[in-house]
Amino acid sequence: MPSPCQFLRQLSNHRGYGFPDIFRFKGSVLPSCIPVIFCSTIFATIVTVLYLVYHVNLLLPGDLIGAVSVVVGLLLGFSTNNAYDRFYEGRKLFTKMCTHVRNSTRIIWVSVKDDRRDKEKNIKLMLAYVVAIKHHLRWEFDTEDSDLSYLLPPDFHFHDDNHSHGPRTRDGAPTRDGAPENADPNQGGAIVLPSMKSAFRSLASRVPPTTFRSLRDSHLIKFAEEELTVNMDASMCLPLEIIHRLGLYFGQKHREKKVDTTRFDMLTGHLNALIEILGDLERIGNTPIPFAYNLHLKQVVTLYVWVLPFVMVNVLEWLTIPAIMFISFVLFGVLAIGAEIENPFGYDENDLPLDDYCKVRIIRNVALMLRFY
Repeated sequence: MPSPCQFLRQLSNHRGYGFPDIFRFKGSVLPSCIPVIFCSTIFATIVTVLYLVYHVNLLLPGDLIGAVSVVVGLLLGFSTNNAYDRFYEGRKLFTKMCTHVRNSTRIIWVSVKDDRRDKEKNIKLMLAYVVAIKHHLRWEFDTEDSDLSYLLPPDFHFHDDNHSHGPRTRDGAPTRDGAPENADPNQGGAIVLPSMKSAFRSLASRVPPTTFRSLRDSHLIKFAEEELTVNMDASMCLPLEIIHRLGLYFGQKHREKKVDTTRFDMLTGHLNALIEILGDLERIGNTPIPFAYNLHLKQVVTLYVWVLPFVMVNVLEWLTIPAIMFISFVLFGVLAIGAEIENPFGYDENDLPLDDYCKVRIIRNVALMLRFY
């Protein structure tokens, strides 16, 4: 029989109807909808007071709303379905990438006739590719992340103009054998599960590109662009750098007859597939729904909600106010869901848990393989 603490934990993780989901605000779109719901309710209150108290005739024919309701529903359905398709495709691509990495690490560990330390170093590179993809999709272009620097070998560097070398610790000192200073010796210093990064680091990447375009002439944005340029020059192609280095390693071992042609072709195929997945993930993250469509949809939904009081007030009277509040919550909530999951690679509650995918699904599994076999 579960203890009271375990029962409460199971209850809090319950996903379905009833308590506590109907009272849950974390991960809900309600906070982002409160301003527009409040404005719509205030507007409905004004219309209701004018009609019932001051007897101002503001009625509109109901047939107008019936014709527009179908169009609004189709627009909302298309927006939400398109956003969820991007969310689901991102999940499938990340899973596919993890599968290719698992197969590649297995072939390296079993079929490549090389020193154990060299094989571990290149398997770490395979893991670093997954972590680098995660940061690449979040516009975090550096190698000093706690979950990335220890996976890269100490001689890893970028082919940039500044010849920036990495990985290094936070104080600028080189790491020990590519592992952080606090690496766990019980795990052989090979792979240590890192802690989750702060959500504030992705704040700049969550700003819509249209906002940058509209404020491009301001000094603040110019300064931000200069800083992004400095940080992006060194490591914006980190995943491709890792793939290039792995390709050189596989080619060298094939020339040295340390891996047969069949296994070499399989490894090359996995690398090609990883590059293709990178392009597909970039397409999802860098191709938002057209701004004109989102803008028009928000305008249409807002006008629709604000016209409803003129149709409903003669029937519902004072109940028009709570009715408009409820309708605003439904429609603007659906609209906010589409915007929430449109880019699934950030730190929001409704984004894909990429940190857990990297730590649990990939790094931990491969760490067990390196430790016990």
